Amino acid sequence: MITLTLPIPPSVNGLWVRTNGGVSKSVQYNAWLQEAGWRINEQRKGQKWLPGGIWYWTDIRLPHSHLGDSDNRIKAVHDLLHSMGVTPDDKWLIGGTYMRCHSVDPGTIVVSAKPVPGGQMNDWEQIRLIAEQMITSAPKTVGAAR
Repeated sequence: MITLTLPIPPSVNGLWVRTNGGVSKSVQYNAWLQEAGWRINEQRKGQKWLPGGIWYWTDIRLPHSHLGDSDNRIKAVHDLLHSMGVTPDDKWLIGGTYMRCHSVDPGTIVVSAKPVPGGQMNDWEQIRLIAEQMITSAPKTVGAAR
């Protein structure tokens, strides 16, 4: 399993801006991509990225104090993980969880990715068990104790 701490991404509503030539990444999105990319590179040591062509599951934890629309943050995270080579393309993403947690520092998120043996051949019970494993195996040292 891979676990990374990253800055909170902008809302999906703020990722793109209209221009005369069409659509481009917003200044805020470009700044987040650069900062989050640096953070991934800093945490790369000792982590083994997921190979291409395998099914995987993600768990995204936001700080409890975050009042924004939580699910609006997910797309940017998955796209970044793929572009940095951490995970395969999100077409291989079989599912995931996201929640607010007291143990996550304000301004950050903790994202974990885990391969799912068997992928689409898994039934819902196996996927439920994977979600439970993600919850129970989440790092306990993230953020300050509350």
